Amino acid sequence: MNTRTKVFGGLLILALIPCGIWAAQQVSTQSSSDTNISINSRNYPDFSWIYVRQGGELTIGAGESQDWNKLKRQGNAYQTDYLWVKTAGNSYVITDPALVNQVKEAVRPMQLQGEKMQRLGEQMQVKGDAISAETSKLLINLTSNEKDTEVNTQIESLGTSMEVMGKEMEQLGEEHQALVDVAEKQVYELAQNAIKNGTAVLAP
Repeated sequence: MNTRTKVFGGLLILALIPCGIWAAQQVSTQSSSDTNISINSRNYPDFSWIYVRQGGELTIGAGESQDWNKLKRQGNAYQTDYLWVKTAGNSYVITDPALVNQVKEAVRPMQLQGEKMQRLGEQMQVKGDAISAETSKLLINLTSNEKDTEVNTQIESLGTSMEVMGKEMEQLGEEHQALVDVAEKQVYELAQNAIKNGTAVLAP
C-alpha cells in the first residue's frame, strides 16, 4: 500500500467517525437513567409513555417533545415514581407501586443493553479522535515530502480496531431494538389494562 492509498484510507476512516459518535449520542438518550428521549413509538404510534421518578426526573419513554417538556415543567406532584401514558387523545398517570415496578423491570434489559452501547460508543469516539490526530500528522509530513511509516501503521491499526467495534455496535444495536420492542409491548399492555380497570387515572 503506497502513502497516497494510506492517506485515503485514513480519511475514509475519518468519514466514518461521526457514525460512531452518532451511535453514542443516540444510546445516551435511550439508556441513561438521567436523560430523556423524545421519539415516537414505531410499534404503537398512538401511544406515548414516560417513566417519571419521584424527584421529577424524566428517565425513559417514547413521546412527542412537548409531552416531555410539559412533564418536566410540572415536576412530580405524586411524590412517588409513576408512569405517564397518552393514548386515544387522553393522558393518564399510573402510580400503583406494583404496576410501576413491573414497568421498571420491563425496561431494565433495554437499559442495560443501552449502557453497553454507550460505553462502546465512547470507546469509538476515543479511537476516532486518535485517528484524526494521526492523520493530521501524516498530512503535515506529506506536505513536507516526509514519510512516516510509524504514523501509517498507527492509522491502519486504529482503523482495524474501529471496524471491529463498528460491527460490534451494529450487533448491539440490533439486539437493543429487539429489547425495546419487547419492553414497549409490555408497557403498552400494562397501561391498557390499567386504564380498563381504573388503576390509571386521568392526568391533570
